[in-house]
Amino acid sequence: MEPLTDNSGRIRAGLSVHAGAAVRKVEAVHSSANLLILKFVGVDNRDDADSLRGRYLEVETIEVEPLPEGSYYHWQLLGLEVFDIDGKLLGTISDIIDNPANDVYVVTGDGGQVLIPAIVEVVLKVDLEAGRMTVNLPEEEVVG
Repeated sequence: MEPLTDNSGRIRAGLSVHAGAAVRKVEAVHSSANLLILKFVGVDNRDDADSLRGRYLEVETIEVEPLPEGSYYHWQLLGLEVFDIDGKLLGTISDIIDNPANDVYVVTGDGGQVLIPAIVEVVLKVDLEAGRMTVNLPEEEVVG
């Protein structure tokens, strides 16, 4: 597998992962260049292993390492409703663009798409429980 995590060391024997609808337990892990070679419990032949090819492997939420306060995993932000400081709904976060300086949230709504830089001057509040984010954008940036 190609790890999409910053900490591939957390992929270890005993870890349960979702591969589509199936839950698989990692039996063994071997490193090879920038890839990990995984052996799953009960996946004992090439045909069974090929059925998992091309799937994303996801860990349970309880296995996710906590981030510093004010930092979020992309999966936590995707789908959040985004409001401006006046309470106007801009749309929902439909994608996140990784940039070296900062991420950019793609917010899709009735007025089209708005690109929102993930910086503290713009993102004022993230409330995961309420499923919403509040942003402060200059008026000229809020266009569809």
